[in-house]
Amino acid sequence: MIGYIIREIAGWALVALGLWVFWQSYLLLRDGYILRGPPIGVMGFVIFRGGIHLLKVAVAARAAQHARRDLLDATRRSRLPTGKKLAG
Repeated sequence: MIGYIIREIAGWALVALGLWVFWQSYLLLRDGYILRGPPIGVMGFVIFRGGIHLLKVAVAARAAQHARRDLLDATRRSRLPTGKKLAG
């Protein structure tokens, strides 16, 4: 359970960091640093996509854990009749 939370926190931190790097790239481009802005923008894109990926992995891991738990609960249920008498 803690692993999902750590992945989500790290993912959101990387998304925020990526957006901040995008902003820095924009400021450099606005100030006329044409050769410095685009490489920093590419770095921001990579960081941002890494954060999005971590968020997707955390959500998928949590969904898989819930599906596994539901599957185990379903296999533990009795498949025998409940004991109600059939009419007939």
